[in-house]
Amino acid sequence: MRKNLTGALLQLALLVIGIPVVYLVAFPFGLTAKSLLPPLGLLAGLIISGVMVKKTDRPVSGPLTGWVVFGACLALSFAV
Repeated sequence: MRKNLTGALLQLALLVIGIPVVYLVAFPFGLTAKSLLPPLGLLAGLIISGVMVKKTDRPVSGPLTGWVVFGACLALSFAV
């Protein structure tokens, strides 16, 4: 039960923290490939975390993987 709650909170935090970060990072640049990476990363992170929660027996691993995908897309947008 505790792992399910932790996984759900991590997934909610990805959404709550991810949306303002997407606005702060992406939209000042206009519509470019660089500006599309954070929103796509957030969407991919949410989808991957949702799929992995259902497919694995460890519910925390899904949201953590979603955070990794989102962070990788943010890092890539800063690197480009």
